[in-house]
Amino acid sequence: MKDIFDNYKLNVKALLDYGFIKKENSYVYEKVLDADLSVKFTIKDRLFDVLVYENDSIEKFLPYYIKQSNGSYTASIKEKVEEIKLDILDKCFYKNNLKKELLDYVKEKYGTTPEYPWEKSKEDCTLKTKSNKWYALFINVSSNVLKLKKEGNVDILNIKNKPEIIEKLIDNKTYFPAYHMNKKHWITILLDNNTNIELIKMLIDDSYELTMKA
Repeated sequence: MKDIFDNYKLNVKALLDYGFIKKENSYVYEKVLDADLSVKFTIKDRLFDVLVYENDSIEKFLPYYIKQSNGSYTASIKEKVEEIKLDILDKCFYKNNLKKELLDYVKEKYGTTPEYPWEKSKEDCTLKTKSNKWYALFINVSSNVLKLKKEGNVDILNIKNKPEIIEKLIDNKTYFPAYHMNKKHWITILLDNNTNIELIKMLIDDSYELTMKA
């Protein structure tokens, strides 16, 4: 589960307190699920691996890895493993909160407070200049929107810039053609742990200035 590290940062002390054991370059935690099965969580580099195995043979419990496997026993095992995984995330990781950091930044620098105009998208918000024009838009969208090879939703930021700057920035990894905006004058930025927060602040400043001049 590599994608976890796009949105979370590891707290090593909490990991060891939780019961993980350091083995060379990895951290390992094992737990018995029932008389027949156990689960092993391994964290190494940017990989969070989950292995469900049979106690007597140490063989991988294959039904756990088959999406179409809907038997009640397998479903109960998947639920147990998911509960442990979420508990580890809650107690051993810091949640990436770039959106909050950026909102704090614009409030301090420009006095901007976000507006939440969409009832069906309560996480999405706009930032406006004193002349009541949009200069930034935060949206939570499916990762499929950016054609990312990951599951779930991601936070993105839409801001304005000059066409020649936008063209140089787009790499389809962090910077993308604008989602639901004019692609000549707007750009979409993926907000995850690979994002250079200081550069984003500078680009937000550019967007604010361009919008004020428009």
